[in-house]
Amino acid sequence: MSTIPQVAGTLQSVFDAELEEIGQRTGLIQRVRKFTAVLLLKMVVFTLLRVPRPKTKDYVTTAAQLDLTITERAVEKRFTPQLVRFLRTVLQRVLQLAVAVAPVDTPLLKKFTAVFVGDSTTVLLPDQCAAEFAGSGGTSNSGKAALKIQVLWNLCTGTLRRVVIEAGRSSDAKTTAIQELPPVGSLSIWDLGYFGLERFRAWTAHGAYWISRLHPGTVILDPDGRPWNLYQRLGQHLWEGPLDRLVLLGSEQRVSSRLIALRAPHEVAARRRQKAYEKAQKSGRTPSAAHLEWCTWTILVTNCPESLLTWQEVVVLYRSRWQIELLFKLWKSNNCLATHAKDRDVDWQMAEFWAKLIGVIVQHWLLLTTTWLDHRRSLMQAAKILRDWLSLLMDALGALDRLIAKLTQMEAAIASRARVNRRKKKPSWFQLLLNPLLLEYTY
Repeated sequence: MSTIPQVAGTLQSVFDAELEEIGQRTGLIQRVRKFTAVLLLKMVVFTLLRVPRPKTKDYVTTAAQLDLTITERAVEKRFTPQLVRFLRTVLQRVLQLAVAVAPVDTPLLKKFTAVFVGDSTTVLLPDQCAAEFAGSGGTSNSGKAALKIQVLWNLCTGTLRRVVIEAGRSSDAKTTAIQELPPVGSLSIWDLGYFGLERFRAWTAHGAYWISRLHPGTVILDPDGRPWNLYQRLGQHLWEGPLDRLVLLGSEQRVSSRLIALRAPHEVAARRRQKAYEKAQKSGRTPSAAHLEWCTWTILVTNCPESLLTWQEVVVLYRSRWQIELLFKLWKSNNCLATHAKDRDVDWQMAEFWAKLIGVIVQHWLLLTTTWLDHRRSLMQAAKILRDWLSLLMDALGALDRLIAKLTQMEAAIASRARVNRRKKKPSWFQLLLNPLLLEYTY
């Protein structure tokens, strides 16, 4: 498990001398003048971490902090196709460097060897990128080019286990990010778009656990293989508490599963029905009565037996999937990952995008080092504090002892400020993890 010294060493390796060979191979550096590949990477990445929507003068300011005196014109000349190729190559190198911290001391998470949450986020690109990153289209041809970032995140150690870049129109259910068998004893939690009975059966046979929402239309059988009418059973469910039954999923696959059905709070069910009407209206139709009834329920399926997880623990762990949405929000809101400089050409826009993606990975390592062991951590608040330390970290990169000292100081500064408050009403995620019985559910 990584400590501050280990993370400091990994951070140094991102900006080491091997970049010069990558710079020459990608055509970025043809002859050394003021710019080296290392200096250029530092200038671009640290500028975008500090000022996510930079002007040219912001790059000049960062260069000055690196003891490099340049003009705005010199910066503009560097945003070339060669810089785009260089940054993409560096990103692949960065993604091979896994950073983890000691597992958090949470009894619920410690029931598993790892707890993975996975999902994707889409970023629209300039239309000129459509040949490589085809989008799914949209109104006014607005989605010609887009990419998906598939992320698999271990909530025990904070490790980004997989980060996969795919075309925007690619299917979540077929992504390579989900094809790998999870470790024995681990728990995987994915959104409904990744639902797959063959996959669940393979994971179960391998000794890994999973939790998912139930996909509408899935054939359900009782443990003896007889058809099981879910709607009828839900209509008969009049007692307090969830419907918690062992079933088989799929007429052919017959995946042994535990089905947990909870009546959704009225406001949640109302929002779901409203979204169902809005989605149906786009296609000129109305939602079916069965679909509207489906909105009344939260239905989860899992291979975790009741002896391992109570129904409250299953619900709390599935809600943990929301943490990856907050991660994407951090990348898009704080780091403006999906925001492009529309007044610049495509090479400039794409260079900034790849540099931002490198930046958010580096940022993630730093946030793990400084916040992960605190249950009350707020990555969003910590990331804002991190900006104030970037100049100091950048200056210390060349000396490991100084970098470790600065990271240690930053850890103390973040620990005192980047925390989520405890709530009596609507307990936060960290409170539910520590005590799943705080889960509020009406029937």
